[in-house]
Amino acid sequence: MSFFLRLAIFALSLFTITAGPVAAQEPIRIGVLLPLTGPFAKNGLENWEAMQIARDMINERGGVNGRKIEYLQGDATNPNAAISETERLITREGIKITTGSFASPLAIAVSQAAERNGVFHWETTGAAEIITRRGFKHTFQVGAPARKYGQAAVDFVVEDLAKRLKKPVADLKIALLWENRAFGKSVGDGIRAYVETKKIKLVYDEGYDQFATDMTPIVQKLKDAAPDVLIAISFPNDAILFQRKAKELNLNVAAFVGVSAGYSSPDLRTSIGDMVNGIFVADFPPKVNPNVLKPETRKVADEFYKRYEAKLQRPPAGHAAAGFSAIWALFTEVLPKAKTFQPDELREIALKLDLPEGSLVNGSGIKFTNFDWADDTKDAGQNLRASIGVWQWTKQGNEQVFPPKLATHEAIDVPMPDWNKR
Repeated sequence: MSFFLRLAIFALSLFTITAGPVAAQEPIRIGVLLPLTGPFAKNGLENWEAMQIARDMINERGGVNGRKIEYLQGDATNPNAAISETERLITREGIKITTGSFASPLAIAVSQAAERNGVFHWETTGAAEIITRRGFKHTFQVGAPARKYGQAAVDFVVEDLAKRLKKPVADLKIALLWENRAFGKSVGDGIRAYVETKKIKLVYDEGYDQFATDMTPIVQKLKDAAPDVLIAISFPNDAILFQRKAKELNLNVAAFVGVSAGYSSPDLRTSIGDMVNGIFVADFPPKVNPNVLKPETRKVADEFYKRYEAKLQRPPAGHAAAGFSAIWALFTEVLPKAKTFQPDELREIALKLDLPEGSLVNGSGIKFTNFDWADDTKDAGQNLRASIGVWQWTKQGNEQVFPPKLATHEAIDVPMPDWNKR
């Protein structure tokens, strides 16, 4: 064998040795669309921290079938920005999988852009019903739809608060206040329909602009209605504004149930201090009774909460725990089964998932609709096993109080003390 032939074979062997592992190490790139600046940034950044922890945990375990996860960020500050950022990641970066988006208006926009470009979208926490009712084939809503938030709030009033307030449900005066954009309207519509099935009449039912700067007229109307229980759907800034005005004008209720978004934000305590104590929140569970989790899920949950609290010096809100739960399911239940990572393949994998409740860190399971759900045959990609319950702000932090199987603590401060006694 000639010298040059031996040299060529040696060079080829080096190429084979080095090229194989490099190709195997190619990362799985995922576009993460969240509000990192603007009015939703506080909650968006919470989700980002949770999703980074999930990425780090899976990469430390060797990634997905030996491939590391790599995130590319898109700043979805509003629906228009959400669309443009999604399209930028798809057209310029070649992203084939997107996730996010925290808020319903952003989730609607991101999933629309992803579907139009033939990209698989794994929605973590957006809740508006319309997300899965547009005939899309590649959008999967892992978190609970909006109606479940409202149903949890109403079920809590009927099954728990009525007994604590020592009143028949029919005698309870219940008020509904909702921000009039995608999430608030969707939850409000669901509550309105659900209370009818429970033979409950609302003494107050009004929407408002979440960017309103004066809550005085609304608080005055609520004082006139004098509800026992107020169910409010708000985002962070308007929730803060409402609570301050309620204290100023001395609006007292026996129980206050906020629905997700503004009332679930950890910054609510920072903004209004001990005024937050006693407020109930219908939302993703921030932490559930560990006995409902599968043993392997419990270990993942322990690691997530330990890392999150070490990094942010406080427990996660429910939406952050939901963001972690959803993306961890993508990493462990969907991507490991993929070969081509094409949207149609990922769709088929997702539709075959049949995970019981307790499979995810926040107590959820996964079973998606596929234009085959008896309640709505136009629905596809909605998770029918997403957990929603009610937790309560306490002096120590937050505690899950409903439903009983998820609860970590009994409800306290019912009826809620008047402002002058808090």
